[in-house]
Amino acid sequence: MNGNLEHQQSPRSSVSSYASYASYASVAASFGSSATTYSYSSTPTSPTSQRSNFIGQLKSRSLKPQRPVFQGLPPEVYDCILRQLQFFHEDPSSHSCQTCHLRDMCSLALTSRTWDKAVVKRLYGRIHIVGHDSKEQIKKYKMKTGVRLKLLRRTLRERFFLAQQVRELKVPRLQADGDPISKEMINIVASIVMACPNFEKLVGFYPVYGHEFDRLTHALSTRRRLKEQMWLIGENAAITQRSHKMLAPGLMDPEQKASFVVYHNAWSSLTTLFLHSPNQGILERDVFVNADSNGDPRRVQGPGILQRLPSLKHLSLSNFDMDDFDDYTLQYLPPLHSLRLQDLEGVTFWGLSEFSRTSNAFQLRNLSLVNLDITYISAISNLFLHLKNLKRFTLVQDTSPEVGSGELVFQPIVASHQLEFLHWDIVVPGSANENLASSIRAGGFPRLRTIRAPSDHNGLLQALCKPRAQIEIPSNWSGRNIPPSISGSTSLREARRAAQQRIEAAWSTVQFKVLVEEDGIVHEIFDLNGFIGSVGSKIAYSLEPDVPGSDNAVIDFPDIVSGNDEVAVQEPCKGLWNASHPGGWKRWQHSERTPYRPVDLMKFF
Repeated sequence: MNGNLEHQQSPRSSVSSYASYASYASVAASFGSSATTYSYSSTPTSPTSQRSNFIGQLKSRSLKPQRPVFQGLPPEVYDCILRQLQFFHEDPSSHSCQTCHLRDMCSLALTSRTWDKAVVKRLYGRIHIVGHDSKEQIKKYKMKTGVRLKLLRRTLRERFFLAQQVRELKVPRLQADGDPISKEMINIVASIVMACPNFEKLVGFYPVYGHEFDRLTHALSTRRRLKEQMWLIGENAAITQRSHKMLAPGLMDPEQKASFVVYHNAWSSLTTLFLHSPNQGILERDVFVNADSNGDPRRVQGPGILQRLPSLKHLSLSNFDMDDFDDYTLQYLPPLHSLRLQDLEGVTFWGLSEFSRTSNAFQLRNLSLVNLDITYISAISNLFLHLKNLKRFTLVQDTSPEVGSGELVFQPIVASHQLEFLHWDIVVPGSANENLASSIRAGGFPRLRTIRAPSDHNGLLQALCKPRAQIEIPSNWSGRNIPPSISGSTSLREARRAAQQRIEAAWSTVQFKVLVEEDGIVHEIFDLNGFIGSVGSKIAYSLEPDVPGSDNAVIDFPDIVSGNDEVAVQEPCKGLWNASHPGGWKRWQHSERTPYRPVDLMKFF
């Protein structure tokens, strides 16, 4: 420990010696520059007295060392250095982990008070705890689980200044796959959230809400600066029992509705909301928008949870029954920038067409429609026609949306003058891909820059994009004989393989011939092989997933709920990043921990 302190204090001693030398040089320079301006008095001064005055002046100046240069740097410079350090540790090609990152920041904090002030904001502003606790910690503190979380809670309770800095918390996944989160873990996380007055985001820890009180939900409901919330609505025994005797609506009792709605009262800063029902969870229609189910369903009695969130910009709704969320509920959504609708039986092509005409839909920039089985392509055409600000559009479904019988067709069938990114995945072959391709050729998407089409059956969309020589990635080469993925989903491995086969097939054909002739005599003929794509196109053909390493193009809830973000995709880290520490392996080695790569929830949109 003493050796480590001496090693850390040596830079300060060198800075002090430098400051003394700098002060000496400044005094000498000022003395030399002002020598010509001295006025001579009538009383003669001896050389000895002049020398003593000069030495005394040097001593008085040397007692006041100058401020080190790095202490005068603006805070933005320190923040830039810390961001670059974070990039080194979280880069996918890095062999580091969160523990190594924290150690480097702690070392920086010990160098000076200025660095300590800059580091504390990042050290406690974004806390990511990954992996299991080490055996040494469990033995030392005599705890079974959650050692690091309990130590963090103790620190935040004792030092309120540090608790004020916490904005984001990543909780480690300690339960086995398929096991529910223990009540003890929920209570520990809840106590940490309650200790942080400026808390904004809880990452990777999403317990199922079963319409019963729990401390974590209550703690989050009191954080007025919360910006992101994910609800996983689970089953409730009382609701399930009532469902055997009656039909919806009315399965939720008034107390369950009121308690769920009240949780949203303090979230005036909430910008992102996810409502997902993994296992037949129920949220009735009047909980969303509080629409009266008796008589006219378009009549709204009062504000539901969506109207209680004035800052809401990004909304995801998935896996709800038609009695909970339907076309009528869709019409009363608040103004949003991003919307994702997934596996909603009650949403039809008619509801989407009507929604596109509402004033609240005009601000949409990102729209994702997943497994809604839109029947007619006219619904998609209406969305593009009325949503003038749409930049990203995602469509994933099994059946192909077709042109309705008796409808007049004009080119382009679908068109958007602002769209920049298009994910188009129609699993069953139909006319949808052909209609989209003809619309692009007709100039319906002038600002489109990226197409991701895993189910591009005949390569119609690939032929409209920039030519590429290679689409398959090295990780696909080892599995060229792997059978197709699960039925009903599009595998990126298979999509890349099909796209690469189309490219290689084009190479074997002659697309151009170059004749070299002189005086009507052909001297040479050059054959130019073909390619897939359009040379003048501005559209890039992409088959990259939302989550790096995934075989599914579109991110889904298992990517963030099942603990896949902590799955080992490379060799676990043991602390080799800091192997040059002078204290030896005891100073840098730590328990094996998988590098955690954060998943941005905005990729859902």
